[in-house]
Amino acid sequence: MSIGEPRPFDRGRDLERIVRLMSDAHALRGDYLHPGGMQWWFRRTPKDTFRLLVWDNGEDISAWLMDDAGYVVVRAARDNLASRLALVAWAERDLRARGASSIEVSAGDDEPALIEALAGRGYTRGETAGDLLVYDIDGRPPEPELPEGFRLVTLADLGDDDYIALHRAAWSTVKPSEYDRQLHDLVTSSPDFRRDMVPVVLAPGGMPAAYCIAWLDAASLQVEIEPLGTHPDYRERGLGRATVRDVHRLAYECGARSVMVWGSHDNVAARKLYTSAGMTPRRTVREYRRTL
Repeated sequence: MSIGEPRPFDRGRDLERIVRLMSDAHALRGDYLHPGGMQWWFRRTPKDTFRLLVWDNGEDISAWLMDDAGYVVVRAARDNLASRLALVAWAERDLRARGASSIEVSAGDDEPALIEALAGRGYTRGETAGDLLVYDIDGRPPEPELPEGFRLVTLADLGDDDYIALHRAAWSTVKPSEYDRQLHDLVTSSPDFRRDMVPVVLAPGGMPAAYCIAWLDAASLQVEIEPLGTHPDYRERGLGRATVRDVHRLAYECGARSVMVWGSHDNVAARKLYTSAGMTPRRTVREYRRTL
């Protein structure tokens, strides 16, 4: 299958069209890639190791490719095994030409034809896998429980500088977070971003202590949590679980059918947090790698 050559991603021209293409796939074919989580991922477009490429078909996008330091995601408007493999083959040639030594892609355990085809191209299963966890909404969810003096607000009630500081603190345990005002502005200008869908826990005195972003996909009526974090000074108090349960409440109030989270991989603490809030494993997505 010949796919031709792509062009660089243009945010103003392409982002909303890619999001809508992903939304259709998520609603109609059950793609594990939620458009919300991908909008969060696309914040990395300014990074030198991150590329987004687009194939045009007249006025529409026929396919797109994301390359995040050799980890590749591909999707086509008419997404099927042949189109997916053609895009993977293009990515292999491109990475090899640019001096990369390997490529990594993902496949769900419920995609046996794709897994078999990747094996035929020399891919082997990696060591990491992510469970897709889901909370089905069949009535009003339980109310979040918070320690005395803590309260829940949303980003609509909080200044952006305070939010950025909270995110950086939550994600700087291993190494300093790269999240800054430029990346924040990219996230908040995404088509599906809503400030009223970003619950934030405030500690006594008003210090931001925990948060997450909830992304509503209107086509599938599914919400994705991506990302979630708790300030190091306020961990092990149930604030993350309360934030997840507040997402369940927000999702219920906006008519969503379910809430999902994906990508915890081998993070035992993250998995425990989500399952303690009532989210259950629904699907496993694994990484596959080949040498170029």
